[in-house]
Amino acid sequence: MRCKYIGIGTWARFAIVVILLAAKAFLFDRMVALDMYVSPALAYFKWAAAVLLAITVMWTPRRWPVFTLLGLTDLWIIAQIIYYRVNHLFMTWHLFALAGNMDGFWSSIIPYCDASLLLFPLLTCVAAVCFLWDAVPFRWWETVIALLLGSTISLTGSYMRWHYHKPYINGAPFSWEWINPCTIPQAFSVDVSENERKVTHYIHHRSILAYPLYMTVDCIRYYAERNQPAELTEAEQDELAKLVTPHLPPAKPQGHLVILLLESFESWVLDAVDKNGEPVCPAIKAYISSHPVLYAHDALTQIQYGMSGDGQLIVNTGLYPTKEGVACIDYDYCMYPNIAHLYPRSAIVNPCRNVWNQRCMTTAYGYQELIEPNTDDRFAWNDSIVVDRIIQTLDTTTAPCCLMGISINGHLPFDSSPDSIELPGTIPAIIQNYLCTAHYTDSQVGRFLAWSDTSEVMRNSTIAITGDHRIFTYDMSEEVQDYGLRADLPFGTGQAGCPFILTAPCVDTTIYIPQAKQGDIFPTILHAIDQQHYFWKGMGHDLINQPCYADDNYALRSSLADKLIRSNWFKSTILEE
Repeated sequence: MRCKYIGIGTWARFAIVVILLAAKAFLFDRMVALDMYVSPALAYFKWAAAVLLAITVMWTPRRWPVFTLLGLTDLWIIAQIIYYRVNHLFMTWHLFALAGNMDGFWSSIIPYCDASLLLFPLLTCVAAVCFLWDAVPFRWWETVIALLLGSTISLTGSYMRWHYHKPYINGAPFSWEWINPCTIPQAFSVDVSENERKVTHYIHHRSILAYPLYMTVDCIRYYAERNQPAELTEAEQDELAKLVTPHLPPAKPQGHLVILLLESFESWVLDAVDKNGEPVCPAIKAYISSHPVLYAHDALTQIQYGMSGDGQLIVNTGLYPTKEGVACIDYDYCMYPNIAHLYPRSAIVNPCRNVWNQRCMTTAYGYQELIEPNTDDRFAWNDSIVVDRIIQTLDTTTAPCCLMGISINGHLPFDSSPDSIELPGTIPAIIQNYLCTAHYTDSQVGRFLAWSDTSEVMRNSTIAITGDHRIFTYDMSEEVQDYGLRADLPFGTGQAGCPFILTAPCVDTTIYIPQAKQGDIFPTILHAIDQQHYFWKGMGHDLINQPCYADDNYALRSSLADKLIRSNWFKSTILEE
């Protein structure tokens, strides 16, 4: 007599996996895009992606393929949520090359983790309970039905996606190229308007479940198109003509140029006070009030995936970051316009050894020397040592020198400051730690500024002080957001920039600018060091000549910068110079 047993059928197993995957996709959207509108077509596509993934694990009665699939989706979704909270961007395949860059920085992601991330593995635990029973063997005719079902859903989802996008794509007809279960029209170079991109975030078009396959398609296209000549649109050609001028002999530098790039230094900290009403950053504030400076209170950061690496790119080259990937990792072989090569001597003082591919990018940005720790400890230096190295370098050079000093104490999780200041107990711990690190960095910047005021070698020199990027976002944690809203601080609503302070011989009176952009720093420094005739003007505005907020057509210039970098456009131009 044949033995019967209690088992979970193929279609029951299939339905459980589909429902759990779709639940994870919708939960993901809920966590990262509360303010985004999701059309019925795009919601349908999430179900379609879940069905297609579930088909891949329903061929066998074994449990491990199911748990492997659900476990991998947990890791993938959680990683994307954390990265989105940090950067308001999603991870691309380019970013896997940055894994080594995180060595020693793992503690910096802790502030972005909370109990909500546990919901995803809990859903996987639900599957574990459901799959405690044995599985009924799969039959051949069910294979045929599953394939037909997957094909039908894929075709229907593709058509619905095209129908939804049709109003935005200039009347493009339906194409069979769009029959791809895990990509969107953008993957096939269809021109979707910028307006449509703002209406629905791209992750909704692709679905978090389908995104890995999109990344595969994008990777293949990237290597096929890499180093191809830039095909500029007519509008991009006109814009490029405004940014490039005929070559003229550069003027001879008359003094040193020192750029202090402060880690995560946001503009609001210059207005922050401690428990006794004293400024958190007294040295910088005192310098601003006692010297003729150009002071842009809030310079909007314009980084993309590269965080500090992109901050260096913008300040040193006047270019906006690439739309995908990180220029300092993917395009370290390119030639870039820069300020450093105009000086007889130039150096970068980098406190964290070879972070953001610094060794390659030091040369790419025109610097002759990289000064960094020569030990196995990547974090052997703090801001005090950085200032010491800056002063030693300037004290031992007779020729004009371009020097960039990078601070480190302001990096998450803000636990490396030796300073402690009294702050109200109502301030969240992470912000208290941040203000302590800002106070310490300010004291070291103040030490350098005090030295420069009395040092003969700093006569006729230019000093630029700015932050590389903002750090607090409105969804960093509920506690941080609530405090930002209560205290009326810019990060409470997701808006925060970095200060830009410039002192130079040509700035003989204080210029106060309430709002600027990170791209404005490069052309402003060019003016300050008397290099207005440099062939590349940069993508921002010269704040000395135009001390007001101006629209620089960011979308067009960002697209142009992306093509110029990817095609190594500056190589022939710089060699001719």
